[in-house]
Amino acid sequence: MPPGKEGKIELAVEHTEGYVGETAKAASVVTNDPNHRNLTLYLRARFKADSTPVGTPPAPVKPSSVFNVEPADKWITSVLSGSSAANSFYLVNTQTNPVHAKAIIPGGTDFTATIEPIQDGRRYELKVTTNPGLKPGHYTQTLRIVTDNPGAPETSIDLDLTVYPHVFVSPTSIIMPRLPSASDLSAISWPMIYVRKLRQGGLKIKSFSSTLPFLKLELLTETEGQVYKIRLTLDAAKIKPGEFKGKVRIETNDPEGLVLEVPIQGSFS
Repeated sequence: MPPGKEGKIELAVEHTEGYVGETAKAASVVTNDPNHRNLTLYLRARFKADSTPVGTPPAPVKPSSVFNVEPADKWITSVLSGSSAANSFYLVNTQTNPVHAKAIIPGGTDFTATIEPIQDGRRYELKVTTNPGLKPGHYTQTLRIVTDNPGAPETSIDLDLTVYPHVFVSPTSIIMPRLPSASDLSAISWPMIYVRKLRQGGLKIKSFSSTLPFLKLELLTETEGQVYKIRLTLDAAKIKPGEFKGKVRIETNDPEGLVLEVPIQGSFS
């Protein structure tokens, strides 16, 4: 972009067939600013399976509430380990008569919350903060606000948090569609596996391997000490028809990600 001017950078994730779970992509930006020569932009997402398994029960219906929760009654967020995120919700009384928020039932220790009246009986601000001491993983919690309205004594908010380690792999798992074993396998596109370290650098890949004998791995360096990727290709001579399940195992020098594993499954016709 021209010096001193503004510009726009768009990040997009393409060719996501087979992605399941959390994933992250990064883009490096180089500038001539001596204080900010290198910038890294991250795009994170969670991919769900294409279809709901047969027999899965429907999601529970929330009880009616006298408060409208703005901007929404669910918060999905993510943080790096050792840090926290915060968000504000606004509870708006939809009835003519005043309704008071009497107490908070947090529903766990992964999130904490405080509530303050903006206009008592009409509007409240609820502040929610994630627990900075959580280990990497996925956490959910349902927070409830107790009211003095007997017809709708509670308002609930669903909270969803993913804590990322400073060293992580994406995607977290790979599910491939049914693959033809007799066709040109070079035309089959497998997701690239990325290993990243956020901040500081110094990451090294000590070893990498696969439990699937037909899967060949190639390590590529995108940013030394920070971003590596592993290309997956097929060895046609070792392919057998039928289902397969296995994993790619990666060992690094970083205590937060000494061993990283990516489950892989699919089938050959």
